[in-house]
Amino acid sequence: MQLPAFSRPSISRFLLMLASVCAANTASGQNAVQRPEPLPAMGRSLVSNSDSTALIQNPANLAFLPAFEARWTGYFMGRDSEVATSGNSLGFALPFGVIPLATGLRLDLMAPPNAAAQQMQGESFNYQWLTWGTSFGGPEAAIGFSYQRSYSNVEAYDELGTWNVGLTTRPLDYFGMAAVFERINAPKNDQGFSLGRSYNFGIAVRPLGTDQLDIGAEGRYIDENGGYWVPRFTADVAIPTLGRIRGDVQWNDPGGRVSTSSWVATTNLIIDANSRTGSAELSLGTRYGSAIGSEQSQDFYENVNAEIALRGFRDSVGADNLPFALRVRIESTPNSREHVKLLRKLWQMADGEPKLKAVLLELRARPANSLAHLQELQDAIYHLRAQGKKVLCSIESGTGSEVFLCSAADQTLINPAGGIRYNGLKTQSFYLRKLLDKLGVHADFVRIGDHKSAPEMFVRSKGTPTAVSDRANLLQQIELEMTAQISSGRHLEPEALRISIDEGPFTALEAKKVGFVDGFAFDDNLEKKTAELAPEQALVFESDNKAPTRSERFGPQKRVAIVYVDGDMVDGRSQNIPFIGINTVGSYTIADTLKQVREDSSISAVVLRIESGGGSAMAADVIWRQVALTADKKPVVVSMGTAAASGGYYIAAPGTYIYANPLTITGSIGIFYGKIDVAGLLEKVGINVETLRTGPHADADTLFRAFTDAERGVLKKKIKQFYALFLERVAEGRDLSVSQVDAVAQGRVWTGRQALKHELVDDLGGLRQALAKARVLGGLRAQSPIIELPKIKTSLLGKLIGVEGIKAEALSAMPPLPKQMKDAIKAVAPFTLYESEIPMARIEMQTEITP
Repeated sequence: MQLPAFSRPSISRFLLMLASVCAANTASGQNAVQRPEPLPAMGRSLVSNSDSTALIQNPANLAFLPAFEARWTGYFMGRDSEVATSGNSLGFALPFGVIPLATGLRLDLMAPPNAAAQQMQGESFNYQWLTWGTSFGGPEAAIGFSYQRSYSNVEAYDELGTWNVGLTTRPLDYFGMAAVFERINAPKNDQGFSLGRSYNFGIAVRPLGTDQLDIGAEGRYIDENGGYWVPRFTADVAIPTLGRIRGDVQWNDPGGRVSTSSWVATTNLIIDANSRTGSAELSLGTRYGSAIGSEQSQDFYENVNAEIALRGFRDSVGADNLPFALRVRIESTPNSREHVKLLRKLWQMADGEPKLKAVLLELRARPANSLAHLQELQDAIYHLRAQGKKVLCSIESGTGSEVFLCSAADQTLINPAGGIRYNGLKTQSFYLRKLLDKLGVHADFVRIGDHKSAPEMFVRSKGTPTAVSDRANLLQQIELEMTAQISSGRHLEPEALRISIDEGPFTALEAKKVGFVDGFAFDDNLEKKTAELAPEQALVFESDNKAPTRSERFGPQKRVAIVYVDGDMVDGRSQNIPFIGINTVGSYTIADTLKQVREDSSISAVVLRIESGGGSAMAADVIWRQVALTADKKPVVVSMGTAAASGGYYIAAPGTYIYANPLTITGSIGIFYGKIDVAGLLEKVGINVETLRTGPHADADTLFRAFTDAERGVLKKKIKQFYALFLERVAEGRDLSVSQVDAVAQGRVWTGRQALKHELVDDLGGLRQALAKARVLGGLRAQSPIIELPKIKTSLLGKLIGVEGIKAEALSAMPPLPKQMKDAIKAVAPFTLYESEIPMARIEMQTEITP
């Protein structure tokens, strides 16, 4: 819900009023006139409080509760205390999660001390308040309502029903303000007893920008006996790894309008204990001051209070749980977004789990769909180790992918009955010329540069010497990179490693003998083996589902956006072809997303995550324009994943800074144009197509005839124009001359490491490095939140049948087809997405290199 903004004049008047009257809060301490009220929210700010006590202080703040909370509160005043708020309360509150709505219920069982009871009623009595509240809002602002009803053995205080409304806004990290209007119906019961309205205003300041220090100033005006003010100040100081010290002080009727002015103060020590599934809170405190009465004011040890809370969220400060270990199990190969989700989980373990001592990584499927993704996972493992976490890698039966990834771990174990299917790298290319000839289909393509080999699969029966040489060179570069990383991680000599690989595949025993693994373990042994990595700790394996943590900051936080360009680039909107496993990236979809990012003031930086070998040259240029416009307004850091080639490289060029993994496939700067002529096929099946035209080239784009020589000449001119534009775009973005770009272009494909040498990228690194750079350039803090765009559209039907969004496992839903056949289908299928007149900026269809 979007709440109305406060104008500058209204803020000035508000602050002026606060300065003149100080400030106060609802139901904290005792007022100048004894009133039957619930237990106060001692030490808590009207603005900052975001636990279940907000039910009786400011119901709007329920919206800031991260998860459920159950709380018991007990205030125990000495018998001579003149403060009526003594008793117990039980409260429960929870947010709904899927919608920005929260609710709660609280019961206060009040037993005023003798002195206070005599002042109020002339005899001992008790009363109860039942409070229900609800709130709606987000991190910046919220509005809340509550209804309270009283019950008492004294008729004067029985059956009072009242409504309250609260409003809180937290526009900045260091500032928030709130207003609460209590008893807006001025309740009156059948005995004629009434409670007057009260108006509460408050501000909170966090000088450090976090809840490490929170200072509040509040003012409460009570419209009874002609009206009087109750100013109040609060302070909340965090104690790292323990909890907080919280206190407040308030003056009852400082002007002495209806009674003698008095004051009351509170001091509380809060101890917080976090676990992965939530937290517990213990609070102990006392009240003291002249408002308690002359007989009791010095006996603060008798005026004590205690609170116990169990919560489904972790506190931002407090003691953490005992040392523990976590397991991460991979049972299916992640797609691009699932890969990022896995990375973020591992980063969080490294940076946000101080008590985490060991991680068990169980690989029960290929852990990534490309070598570049494996390198990012390696980086995550090294990051875990750099933060003092031990990492054990468990393989059941793996490939070179598992060996490559696990070389970064402290220890690698394999199932005794398992093995390693690894005897080198391979890449395979499909050539369809002979098949098309038999079918009577003719492929007609025009290209620039011998290295732009993408169309060769349709026009040749084998690769040209240039294409074969390019693939061989790429394979060699990848082999060098992989061998270097495996040999370094496993402490093997590179040449000895190559000799060992040639002897594969390996049984578990052979894998240990050549140094790929350290030992053997069944699944039931893994926890024990993991614990042995950190013998000085008594490790307990915890659940991987971590409870949310209460934000230490006010308001909406500035964010970094990850914008995914994942799949074949097409004109129009993005689509998913689930049963073939192909994603398309629509130019309109990405253009709209980047426009949204530019106009969203909460997004300070962008990471453009490219997982694309290109596609339509027009789509690439549309996206290029939007990337350039966005980079003019806020930093755009490019993160190249598996591939960012041809059109995928085109859109990277205007980025502020470009990262590539060493094994990212990039470059392929070039253009081709063409179509498929199916006239021969139609003739074979007895179909004749008769065409009428007003000009000789009106049907140049038809699939029912080949290009003429004149048309092919025109296409060559267009190709040169598009290629020249491609070179200009790259030269402009990379601050190079056109001739410098052309020297490394002409369709050549490079690894990320080669691309760095040719100045096509700025640095080597994965998504973690790109996010860190974007945050620095955008002036964001290190752990600023991330938003992933474009959002994956979901529907109930799509979820039910499992084809919604981007599904890596969708292709595996066709078990009768062997993987090689699926690869062939995926290689050819992208061409069915494009019209024949579309110029193409696309990498060769077969770029996958698998160990």
